Amino acid sequence: MEPKSDVDFQVVDKRRTQHAEGPGPRRPIPSCSRAHSVLLAYCSEDLARSFLESKGTPPELLDQMMKERERAKARLQTLPPLDDSPAARPLKGSAVLAEIDRVMRQPECQAAYPEGSWSAGLVEISKIVPLQPNLDVAYAEGLGGPDLDVRNLLSAVKLCFAEKHPKEFQVQAHESQKAISVSGINPSLEVVGLSYKQQEANGPLMVSFFISATPHIAAVFRYAGRHFLLNGLHRVYKLMNAGFTHLPCVIREAKTLEQAARSGRAFFPESVLTAPRPPLVPDFADPVLGLIVPFQAVHRVVRIRPDEYFVPE
Repeated sequence: MEPKSDVDFQVVDKRRTQHAEGPGPRRPIPSCSRAHSVLLAYCSEDLARSFLESKGTPPELLDQMMKERERAKARLQTLPPLDDSPAARPLKGSAVLAEIDRVMRQPECQAAYPEGSWSAGLVEISKIVPLQPNLDVAYAEGLGGPDLDVRNLLSAVKLCFAEKHPKEFQVQAHESQKAISVSGINPSLEVVGLSYKQQEANGPLMVSFFISATPHIAAVFRYAGRHFLLNGLHRVYKLMNAGFTHLPCVIREAKTLEQAARSGRAFFPESVLTAPRPPLVPDFADPVLGLIVPFQAVHRVVRIRPDEYFVPE
């Protein structure tokens, strides 16, 4: 167990303390949907409406959410600017550093995070700027397991520097179509490592590849004194609700905001991310700013099928 002096953790229930009005009534979530916390207050009316429509929000609920967005915007106007004082500090402790070194030496981690391109640190959760507007609340709350303990920094490190995604994927073969489908909840599931080999002259050609997800590492980009979250939104939300005040993560430097936003597939425009009060991770737990919306449950599917056809010479 790491000594408590490494970082001053505090147990804080964000949903009960951030706003005096408290959350509104929790709407029922259909069995085919999942509850997402959505930061609509930071979106223009057109962007908010198009985003909800893209998630299949029914018209009657969409109109209701747009009304709640106005309440959230009024709440946002009362919040102070982001304190841009230093938010990061070095990670300490031999067990913590050894665990990070072990994970980051894995080939897939070295490919995604080459040596010298990052540092490991603790970043204050209340100052982390998310690039995405929505968070799957139930999925986030299910992370971590019984070993996650605010008194044990190593337990947070193991969650944020994970060797693989915690959810497995499923494989289904379609014999009649000569195809294979791989599906899972991880949105970064993709084909990597494509290669081929011919057994002998004019012999069978063997094509191989890996289907995997990007390394499951919590990561932020630092730009102009701010820390933008690239990966690990659900894990930082879980840590915050478990009482942790800092996120153990990979920190990379960005020369421009465009570099950070591109790497993290930013949804919010630059004017929002650089505003005096940008979106922040704790907003997802705010009962007014983090609007609970049912989104259709989806899985990521990678389907592989060799097409056979003729082309003119």
